[in-house]
Amino acid sequence: MKSKVKVRILISIAFLTASCFMLCLHIKKVNESAEKVAEVETPAEVKPTVNIPTIENVVTTLCSDELEGRRVFSKGNEKAAEYIANIFKNIGLNPVFEDSYFQEYKQEFSYPTAKEGKENSGNSYGSYKTVHNVVGYISGTDSEKAVVISAHFDHIGIKDGNIYRGALDNASGVAALIEIAKKLKEASEVCPFKTNIIFCAFNGEEQLYKGSTAFVEQSKSKPWYNNMYNINIDCIGAKDGGKLAYANADEYSKKLYDDVKSIMNKNNIDFDEIRKMVGSDHRSFELIKKPNICICQEKMIGLTHKPTDIPDILDYKQIEKIADALCDFIESNDGIVY
Repeated sequence: MKSKVKVRILISIAFLTASCFMLCLHIKKVNESAEKVAEVETPAEVKPTVNIPTIENVVTTLCSDELEGRRVFSKGNEKAAEYIANIFKNIGLNPVFEDSYFQEYKQEFSYPTAKEGKENSGNSYGSYKTVHNVVGYISGTDSEKAVVISAHFDHIGIKDGNIYRGALDNASGVAALIEIAKKLKEASEVCPFKTNIIFCAFNGEEQLYKGSTAFVEQSKSKPWYNNMYNINIDCIGAKDGGKLAYANADEYSKKLYDDVKSIMNKNNIDFDEIRKMVGSDHRSFELIKKPNICICQEKMIGLTHKPTDIPDILDYKQIEKIADALCDFIESNDGIVY
């Protein structure tokens, strides 16, 4: 009797052992299957989320005390260039000139304020200093085409103890430029553009477009030089700035003008039908007979170059709306040669 009980106990133990073994095998298979699913569903490289500053943050930073009105040759101007270059890097733009976002050029030293005169005491009138544009691009599949989207980041600095912050002129344009670069870079990762999209934060606009002139000159060796056109953004989004206006006076820009106008209509943005004579960086492209257009506001002249040109005068939603419309234009007209 005892031997029968013993046999039954041994059989039960063997059964339990076998059951545990089979259960472990099942769990292992389930885990392996889960790992395979995870391998399929999780990308090999997950890009970290990069925080790009908002339109308002860009304007506020460019208009800060630290940047001192961003006059060419000033420390504040240099800090502004570094700030924009860092954002271009975070967006993932490619450098256009060698391996840096800084495009060097020489500019004549002239007209310092009292503060800048002390900082630049080793420079005399007529001497030249190296300054920088900030340039990056999204590569297109056709290396012989380019749209150059631009906005100048310099302003006029400090006068009579007042910082001329230049919110409208032209922190607004730089903020729009960055917003466009961010959104088009995201779009390019889904579907590459045919055209190279070049983003230029120009320096020296307040000194007769020195930065954009240097860019045009240095671009002559690039394959896209013969088939490039320019959309320049200068002074947008002022609450009391009136309608959007287009500075454009040449026949070879007519198709570009008409197509931009069509996109603005599509995006419900009011604009002035009268073409404005505005001095800005699009003039450097006009001089070499490249299609160009300047996006500005009809009442900008009465608001700029004043200590009252501060971030509070801007409508940030309107700036974003204009940036979105220009993104729409670039995507809708990709590959077109103007």
